Formats: sequence, C-alpha cells, structure tokens
Amino acid sequence: MPGLADATWTSLRSYNVPTRYLRHATYLPRIDPLSGSSSAGDRQDATFRITS
Repeated sequence: MPGLADATWTSLRSYNVPTRYLRHATYLPRIDPLSGSSSAGDRQDATFRITS
C-alpha cells in the first residue's frame, strides 16, 4: 500500500486490524493505530522504502 508519509514508499497495514500499521520506535517494530490525520512523525515511522 502507498506510504502514509510518502506515496512512493510503502506502509504495512495489519491484516487482522486494518487501522493499525507496522512502524518503528527506537529501532524496534511495533503495531500502532494510525491514519492520514496522525502526526507527520508517526506517519514517517510507518513508511518504509522497499529495496531488493
């Protein structure tokens, strides 16, 4: 899915709870509720660049 902070990157949404997204906090992954109205920092923490 397009990233919450940058549409050219990717955000990973929970399958079981669609309002929650994978994000990082202090280099540890976590799943938190986020939306387009969440703070810019929270949306950036849930936006990843996928590389091969």
